[in-house]
Amino acid sequence: MKTQLRIANWNVMRATPNTSRFGAVEGYCNAIDADIWFLTETHQDLSPRQGYFGIHSGTPDRLFKPGEKWSSIWSKWPIESLSGFVTDGSRCVVGRIKHDALGEIILYGTVLPWNSDLRAQESSSYQAYQEALEVQKSDWLRIRRDFPKATLIIAGDFNQGLVDKHFYGSKKKQILLESAIEECQFLPLTAGVNDPIARDSYPRANIDHIFISSPVEWTLGETSRWPDTPIPIKSLSDHFGVAVEVHQAFTDVSGRAQY
Repeated sequence: MKTQLRIANWNVMRATPNTSRFGAVEGYCNAIDADIWFLTETHQDLSPRQGYFGIHSGTPDRLFKPGEKWSSIWSKWPIESLSGFVTDGSRCVVGRIKHDALGEIILYGTVLPWNSDLRAQESSSYQAYQEALEVQKSDWLRIRRDFPKATLIIAGDFNQGLVDKHFYGSKKKQILLESAIEECQFLPLTAGVNDPIARDSYPRANIDHIFISSPVEWTLGETSRWPDTPIPIKSLSDHFGVAVEVHQAFTDVSGRAQY
């Protein structure tokens, strides 16, 4: 019985087909071999490997090349789009997996505003972030309400560090995001001491997070980042990729939790 998931998350900096960078990114995705992938600033043809099932956000809210998407989710198992649970369809995407052993899993991919985002032209960077986060938080709470037995995994580019030392975003935005995580009862898998970039490429920190919320107990195993360098390799992306392994508890015949 499968009781664990390997989840990967990467902003691939608009890698497009028929370029050397597209092929290099694909190579890393193949090597990571995650069960579920969240890709941002991506292309609909950028699949981790053959046989994955993918869903994508809608038309990007910026100039774009054909096939470019803000967010994509790829799964080893069939994934059903739940577009009715996304308010910001240009940057976010949501889908559902029904897994025989792990149960129902809802996946929500996102990109939140960055410091110089054009969404902030008519307001402050903080206000643009706050407004976008409130919209997405409403989506997350509605999903939790309508799918109370499902595991909900949120991942993507949050454009905000979640460690004590400032790296990107702002302290005020960090407080906003941490408050939303707490309200939605998420376990932050790539924040604080679990941030693999802050651990292995200090003083950099992760801004591409993975959160999980579930009525079933999950525990965090290994966290990792790539490439294994002090700073990202821009011939791949200006972001590190991150991956986590989570393990689901199940109850044996004696009533004891097993992993």
